[in-house]
Amino acid sequence: MTGEWWFITTLCCGLFLLGTWLAHTRTTREETETPHGGTLALLLAGAALLRIVLAATTRGYAADIGTFGAWAAHAADGLTSFYSPGYFADYPPGYIYLLWLVGKLRLMLGVNFDTPAFLALLKLPAILADIATAGLLFRLACHSWGARTSLALTALYAFNPAVILDSAVWGQVDSVLTLPILLGVVLLETSPAGAGASFAAALLIKPQALIFAPLPILWFANRLLRRERHAAADLFLFSGTAIAIFCLAILPFALHESPGWIISKYGSTLASYPYATLNAFNLFALTGGNIAPVDQRFLFLPYGVWGNIFIAMTVLLTAVVILRGQDSSRLWYAPLFLSASVFVMTAKMHERYLFPALALALGFHIISRDRLALLLFAGFSTTQFLNAAQVLALSHTNIYAVPRLDPLLLAVSLANLVLWLLLLLTGYRHYLAAHHHEPDQAAMG
Repeated sequence: MTGEWWFITTLCCGLFLLGTWLAHTRTTREETETPHGGTLALLLAGAALLRIVLAATTRGYAADIGTFGAWAAHAADGLTSFYSPGYFADYPPGYIYLLWLVGKLRLMLGVNFDTPAFLALLKLPAILADIATAGLLFRLACHSWGARTSLALTALYAFNPAVILDSAVWGQVDSVLTLPILLGVVLLETSPAGAGASFAAALLIKPQALIFAPLPILWFANRLLRRERHAAADLFLFSGTAIAIFCLAILPFALHESPGWIISKYGSTLASYPYATLNAFNLFALTGGNIAPVDQRFLFLPYGVWGNIFIAMTVLLTAVVILRGQDSSRLWYAPLFLSASVFVMTAKMHERYLFPALALALGFHIISRDRLALLLFAGFSTTQFLNAAQVLALSHTNIYAVPRLDPLLLAVSLANLVLWLLLLLTGYRHYLAAHHHEPDQAAMG
């Protein structure tokens, strides 16, 4: 990074960590006052205004901005023929609908390409998703925290440098993926149909939503094994709604495609960028695997095989948490563990794939009141910001691969590994160690 980038990143990280510490001290106090809707509205309006200003005045990641701009124009010309033969489009239909709206708005407002107004318009869906996610976290916090603490926790997300960088500066859409994932977690226990619709929407936005597929599978498997009342009916509602939403969304595009086109679309997207890691500061980057072929060997096995082994271990540990735990907070720990583990421990990761873990970590803290969860939120937010900022800064000098021995890459990769180990320890302490102690406590009683 240049000196200017170092100053900006240090200032942003410092202010964010200071805010986290202040929020941590506030959570030591019990509050009973009712939420202040006006204060929340001002907070969210300020966060939105900051993003719009940054969106209009920063060029972002040129390749993504150029691609999304071209897709918006192409979709506006004819939505159902968007996936025309020979046209590059590796996103599923969900986000194409939003880009179609962006393209139509551009035409209606007479906004030219390569203008600040178009930059702001192109980044608007992600900005709105940021604000909606912050509002959802506030509603979640109000169930177990006082109004001031809920506002403080919401501000940590609304003004999180990593979140702002991704949507308003870079111009990516990870927040649009995160919102339905978060909503799906909120609804899974109380509204199977709503959760099914949310997870289907996430899958329609980006294939990376498949990272979270074990959560509903294990959740309903656990309920069926315990023979809970309405478990089968809830599973039917979840699955039926998810399938219906997904099929309805792809139908306008499927009319012009072969029967299995959507499977091929997801398969080709997931198979692209066959690297051990693509600028993701994780375990494989720490071993010198950045931009290394996924079939390159490390400790007698290819990186891809190691990644598959770690995926299997991640799903197994998630299953243990879901099947053996009783605490409702495991519904937040499990997707957080899936998100962080896949990013830190598996292959073919990009620099932004940790993003959903930020909202999930804050949600886990809100539900569990675990102070270590707040540390994990602050830690992953900082490493995500540094990772994305480094990649974005290098892209402005036409460098698209972080050097394998880059000091920041090595330091942040190590920090992510340490944070993952702390996350693993948190899960053991909450759901496994406590489970083992329950018989002893019962005997003492």
